[in-house]
Formats: sequence, structure tokens, C-alpha cells
Amino acid sequence: MRYRALSDVRVVDLSHFIAGPYATKLLADMGAEVVKVEPPWGEGGRKLGPFPAGAETKKPERGGLFAFLNQNKLGVTLNLKDERGRELLTGLLDGADLLVENYAPGTLAAFSLAPDVLRAKFPRLSIVSISNFGQDGPERDSRLNDLVLFARGGWTYPVGEKDREPLTPPGSLAQYVGALYGAIGALQALAARDMGLGRGQHVDISLLEATVATMIYETVSFQYVGAVRERAGKRFAVGPFMIVTLKCRDGYAGLHCVTDKQFEGLCDLIQRPELSKDPRFHTALQRMVNNDALLQIVEEFFSGHERRWLYREGQARVIPIVPIPSVAEVLEWEQTKARNYFETIDDPILGRVRVPGTPLRLNSQRPEAARPAPTLGQHNGEIFGSRLGFSQSQLKEMSKEHVI
Repeated sequence: MRYRALSDVRVVDLSHFIAGPYATKLLADMGAEVVKVEPPWGEGGRKLGPFPAGAETKKPERGGLFAFLNQNKLGVTLNLKDERGRELLTGLLDGADLLVENYAPGTLAAFSLAPDVLRAKFPRLSIVSISNFGQDGPERDSRLNDLVLFARGGWTYPVGEKDREPLTPPGSLAQYVGALYGAIGALQALAARDMGLGRGQHVDISLLEATVATMIYETVSFQYVGAVRERAGKRFAVGPFMIVTLKCRDGYAGLHCVTDKQFEGLCDLIQRPELSKDPRFHTALQRMVNNDALLQIVEEFFSGHERRWLYREGQARVIPIVPIPSVAEVLEWEQTKARNYFETIDDPILGRVRVPGTPLRLNSQRPEAARPAPTLGQHNGEIFGSRLGFSQSQLKEMSKEHVI
């Protein structure tokens, strides 16, 4: 039987795009009841895609990113610009444990829903606010996207070739890191309330600070010894030399060879045992000084062998060598298959979809199987009708007037 560790937790989700929805998805994966609140016209994330191939598929219900980020949630629609919509929201918050939002700072206050007002009305409610730069400071109202996060967070500067412009890492990893801190902050607020404080908390998550928090090596190195990680292409620029990406016969592999023992294993792998006694390479410092000569030898060997063979032989010698896979290869990796990490869900709009599962397990048990993301307003009747007591005629009237 799969676990539902947060089955007694109720979450109202006012978030959109990536960071907020992923934070609440993590809570939903652990069993929390998450009610996704969207405007009547739908959250902007529905329009992001990716969309299935075909001319008639670019519809809000078919966006793949939204479908993944909002699995296991109930879905309702509310117009917070309408007073009646705000009243419905307060009805949802009555008895809720968490409110998660990632509006620009001050937006809730503009709706007369400021965190301090809500917490005064609902003392046991905790609010998780995920924003670009945090709830205060001179740049709290500045605009931000993934390019800004990577650049301001320090990750763009060291990426790329030494004599070329810095490159922006792909994807939205910074958003997901911020989401992880959002979920951790939510759990911390629940623990603080239930372990003695007795009141909800306001958790303030800055996406920029979450990004900087992942650069521990770089920030500590600079403060300790003034070292700045410069662009070095396929090499790791700060620290021992042999952290590098190498071309193989069938793609690329990463090599992490730092200790003397690992270097001895590498020399055995490339069938050059005499290199471990070579004065140019005998210590880590000497290998850094003479890295170009050593790299040329290792590159020549790797280029003649396949990634899987290098991985197996590296493992046998306790050398971290990793094939660099495509997404297609990640989906078919034996390890994730053995642990049933990817799961298939039956989505009423998208059909059968294979999606990443949750990496969280408790006593070797995974959470319950994922449920599809809600269609727009799918649970309005259940939540506003059955739970809050509105009649079908009232719901139809509010829908007609774009309140829900």
C-alpha cells in the first residue's frame, strides 16, 4: 500500500508558471489535498506547452508542462478581482493549513488579502510566498525570468569557453530549485505550528536566493582563497584538474578523476600504468600544471571507446565515468526502470502519458499513483457546491458573471 504522509494537510494553491505549482505538486505527491485556484480564463502556464503534434492541439487543456506540474490536484476557478471571488477564496481558506502563492509582492495586499490579514483571520494558516527577489529589498518589484535567475545567481558567468561569451544554462532549473525550497518551507511552517508555536507562519522564498544557494563551492572558494571559477569549456575550472567532458566513439562521457587512487585506476584503464609514476602527473598539483599533456592522452583513448564500456570499466576501478545521455536514453535507463520511476497515467485529454514519478519514498513505499491534472474548473461543483454550500443555480450565475 502506497503512503499518503500528508493526508491530513489541506493546501490552497494560488500559484502559476513553474516554481509555485511544482512546490504544491510535491505536497500533493505526499498526499496533501491541494486545491488549484485559477482565474476563469485559466492559468498562464496552460499556454506554455509542449503540445502534442497536430494542427488542433494547441488548446489550454493539452499543455504538457501544466499537465505535469498540476497532477494530483483538485481544480477550481476564481476571479480575485471580483469581491465575490475573494469571498469564495476565504471560504476555501477556512480550515486550510497552507496557502501557496507566487504573485509579485504586494499583489495579495492589493486584493485585501495581505498575509498578515489572512493570518489574523485564520491563525493556523501558513502562507508560502515564492517571488523573484523576496518580499522586501530594493529590487523586490523587479521583473525576472530564467535568464535573469542564472545570470544574477552566478551560474552564467562560468559556463562556456574561456575566450568566448558566457552561456546561459538551458531549462528552468532555478525555478525547480526555488520550488524545492518552497515545499521545504511549507513543511517547516507546519512543523513549527504543530510543535509548539500554535500559529501559522509566513514563509518568504526568493528564487534568486535559492539559485545562489546552489553555488556553495563557488561562493566559499571565493571567500576562502579569492578563487573565481572562470569559463573553461569542458573542464571544471576550480580545483583538481580531471573533471572533464570527453568525446567517445558514440557520444560523450564525463570523467571525475581527482584522487591519486582514481588516477592510478585511470592509468590502468587507458593501459598506461607508467603515467602514475611520471613526474609530470605524480600528484594532483602536478596533473593540474601539466593538464594539457595529460588531457591529450586521455582524449585519444576515450575517443576510441564506447560510453557504456568506459562506464563499466570505470566502475570496476572506482573511477566516476558517466555516459552523457540524451533525454530518450534517460527514459530507458535500466536503473530508473528497475525502480519503476517513470509512471504512465491515463489523462482524459492527453491519453496515456509517461511522466516522471516522485523520488520520495518512505519505508521503500512510493506515494499513490499520480492523478491527471484538473481540467479548467473541473472541481467547482465539488468544492464550491458540496463543500461551501452553494447551489447549482448560484454556481451557474457566478460562472455567467465570470466570478468562477
